Amino acid sequence: MRHCASRKVLPLLTAMLAAVLAASPMENAGLAQPSAGSSAEIGPLSPVPIPADNPLTPEKIELGKLLFFDYRLSGDGSRTCVHCHEPKQGWSFKDRQSPAYPTQVERRASMTLINVAYNKSLIWDGRASSLEKQALGPIQNPLHMNQNLDLLIERLNAIPDYVNRFRQVFGTGPTPDAIGKAIAAFERTIVTADSPFDRYAKGDRSALSASAVRGLTLFTGKARCILCHNGPAFTDSAFHNLGVPEPDFLKDPRVLASLRFDAKRMGVPDYRSLTADPGRYLVTKQDKDFGAFKTSTLRNVTSRTPYMHNGAFGTLPEVIAFYNKGGGNDPRKDPLVQPLNLSEAEAADLLAFLESLTGKLPRIEPPELPD
Repeated sequence: MRHCASRKVLPLLTAMLAAVLAASPMENAGLAQPSAGSSAEIGPLSPVPIPADNPLTPEKIELGKLLFFDYRLSGDGSRTCVHCHEPKQGWSFKDRQSPAYPTQVERRASMTLINVAYNKSLIWDGRASSLEKQALGPIQNPLHMNQNLDLLIERLNAIPDYVNRFRQVFGTGPTPDAIGKAIAAFERTIVTADSPFDRYAKGDRSALSASAVRGLTLFTGKARCILCHNGPAFTDSAFHNLGVPEPDFLKDPRVLASLRFDAKRMGVPDYRSLTADPGRYLVTKQDKDFGAFKTSTLRNVTSRTPYMHNGAFGTLPEVIAFYNKGGGNDPRKDPLVQPLNLSEAEAADLLAFLESLTGKLPRIEPPELPD
C-alpha cells in the first residue's frame, strides 16, 4: 500500500485547516433564541474550538486521515473508522445497526461525525469527554475493532513511514496518546459550511424559500424544536428520553449480549436483566437518565439516515410525525416532548427548513496507505 506524496496532499490539508480556523464574521447570527432558559442562539457556526494540547497542523491532519482509513487499526484487519463513519453516508452508516467486528452484532446506529468538533461529549450516551479519548475507545472495544493497543503500537512501529510521520508531528514514535490526537485532529476538519440557512442568517433573504422561512418560525415556536436543537450546531449537547420505540433487533440474543456486555463494562448493576438500551444511565447510573440519549445535530440532517439512536425512523417526515404526536410512551419521557398539533402544511414547512440546514462538506477521498 503506497502513500500519497506529501507535496500532493499537504496543500489541500492546509486549505482545509485554514477553513476550519477562519474566524468569519457572524453577521446577523443568532436569528432565534430558545425559550427554555438557554442563551444559545441558532446561527452560523463559530470557528472550530481547538484544545490547547492538540493544535491543528496539516501534517497532523494528514496522519489522522491515514489512521482513520487504515484497516490495521482493527484486530483482524477487517475494520476501519470509516466503516461506521462513511463520508458518502453523511459520515455515519445507513443502517439501524452500526457495523460490528466479525462475529459480533451492534445495538445502536452510528452517530454522524459532521461538526463533531463542536460536541461537548461524544457517543449517544456521552461517555467520552473529548475526541481524543473517543478515538481510542472503538479501537479497543471488542464489539467494534477489537484491537490491543500495545499490539497496534508495534504494528505501526514496523511501518517506517508511520514512524517518520509520528516523529515529525509529535516528536516521538507511535503512542496511544498520539494516535488519539491525530485522529481527533482529522475529525475536526469535518465541518459544514454555507448552507442555505447560513446564507439567510448572514443577510441573504433569498437563500430560503417561503416554505422554509415559515418552517424556521415553527422551529423556534410552535414545533418546539429549538428547546433541544439550539445553538449554531443545532444541539443542546444534552440527553433526553423521547420514548423512541425499541427496535425488533433487541430481541436477537446476540444484540442483547452486546447490550449487556457494554453495560457490564460501564459498571451497571444487574446488567444481565437489561432488555432495553439504558442510554445516559450507563454513565450516570441515575434512574432519570434511563433511555435518554444525546441530542444529535440537525446540520446536514438530510444526508444521513436512519434517525435516532436505534435507527427507529427511516425518513424525516417520520421523525416529524413522531414529535407531532408527542413522542412515544415512556414513564421517563422528557416533559419537553409534547404534542405539537402541526397541520400537514406546517409539517411540510418544517421539513423545508430542516432541508435548508444542509451545507457543503470538505471532499475527502480514501488515501493510499503506508506499506
